[in-house]
Amino acid sequence: MTKLVGVITAETSGEAARQAQAALQRGADLVEFRFDRLRDLGPADVRSLARSLGRRAIATLRSPDEGGGRPRLAVTRSTFLREACQRGFAYVDLELDADSKDLGELRALAKRYRSRVIVSRHCRKFVGSSRIRETLDACAAAGDVAKVVVPVTDAREAGEVIDVARAYAGTGKAHVLIGVGPAGTVTRVLARDLGFAFQYAAVGPEAASGQLPLRTASRLGARDAFVLGLVGHPIQHSISPQVHEAALEATDLPGVYLPFDVDASDLESLLDSADRLRLRGLNVTIPHKEGIVPFLDELDGDAERLGAVNTIVLDRGWTKGFNTDVYGFRMSLRTLGLRLGERRALVIGAGGAAKAVVHVLLREGARVMLSNRSLARADALAYSFDERIEVVGLEEAPRRGPWDLLVNATPVGMAGHDAALPIPEPAIAKASFVYDLIYNPPETPLLQSAARLGKPRASGFEMLLHQAARSFELWTDREPPIEAMRRAAKESLR
Repeated sequence: MTKLVGVITAETSGEAARQAQAALQRGADLVEFRFDRLRDLGPADVRSLARSLGRRAIATLRSPDEGGGRPRLAVTRSTFLREACQRGFAYVDLELDADSKDLGELRALAKRYRSRVIVSRHCRKFVGSSRIRETLDACAAAGDVAKVVVPVTDAREAGEVIDVARAYAGTGKAHVLIGVGPAGTVTRVLARDLGFAFQYAAVGPEAASGQLPLRTASRLGARDAFVLGLVGHPIQHSISPQVHEAALEATDLPGVYLPFDVDASDLESLLDSADRLRLRGLNVTIPHKEGIVPFLDELDGDAERLGAVNTIVLDRGWTKGFNTDVYGFRMSLRTLGLRLGERRALVIGAGGAAKAVVHVLLREGARVMLSNRSLARADALAYSFDERIEVVGLEEAPRRGPWDLLVNATPVGMAGHDAALPIPEPAIAKASFVYDLIYNPPETPLLQSAARLGKPRASGFEMLLHQAARSFELWTDREPPIEAMRRAAKESLR
């Protein structure tokens, strides 16, 4: 049975004890004292923590070569580990490389004092399946539990780690195999499914990249965990992970929401890995809303009409694409009190988001004009609709208008992109209402310009919220906890 381990990285032994007690009260089965994170480290620290919490703790002194800190040691590493092995901890973590000369002696000493030994190896770079398996075997031969940590950079490598872990579970040897880094978080999520001896989770700041918070790992419990996620490139600006994590917590579902920053060339392989990664649903953002369509088995009506997808439901090998941007934009118009029948609208952009906006505006009875940096793309988008849509160049737009609504459906002004206007300011002056689909930052250059001109304006916050709620409902068949999602979104944008 997989034990939940709260990882303690406090700088003093007193604070480590307080955090450990709290972690155990919050559901951790064990705690791991990362002694390498203490500012000063001596035998007294080992003895005090062992007396109070040793039988529910792992003692770890990670070496600097394998990602450890550099505490001021009062004794040598070897002497410290001998002390730890004699103090009755549930487990002592020894390193295959750093402690190679003393492993046999230390294991015998630990056994004498009723402690078990974890033998670990933290790889510096990704190694293939055969090397991972060999390293697991070497660790298992030297200790009671084998622990191997390997950096992973994408879903393909994470899938390879998962395959090795599933196969190794059949050996009956106690083991942990972690993919470190954001792409490797999924290996931590599936710890129980993969038969790991431990599921490590952060009590405070994460001890390694991609480590789950204790609260999240505890929520997964002994249930079958599933994975939701966001696909795009880049995706650092997105607050979707925070919004959906809040929804999962509010509904107490055993899922997590992870970022998948992938290039277009990796989309198909990500979907092919869905079963291995336990993927149940994905959001899709710039620039893959159209490019991912050919890899899906089925589309709903809006997604098929637009040729653009922002939500995917994965169910037993079948993939169905939806466009909840349509729902989100329509609901945001209602929230903002905008009625557009027979009114004029200018839409900037020609990608998947622009398609959804134009689709809704036409349904609402608006007369739509389209502008984009590439007129060829704008013409193609306009041609895809039956209704007549006029296309105008960005520089020509200021000579047109007025418009009742101006909508920016490009990434210009988004966090991580150029802080520029998507269209010349004279065109903004001819709009009665300015709507920027971007929500991060909350005040984009376009919205700042609208404010200077005294124009009513709105960000894409409400659209984000409503499309996210609809996605969550499609994935889980649960009523979305929209207020919890709203709070998480607002906190993430502060």
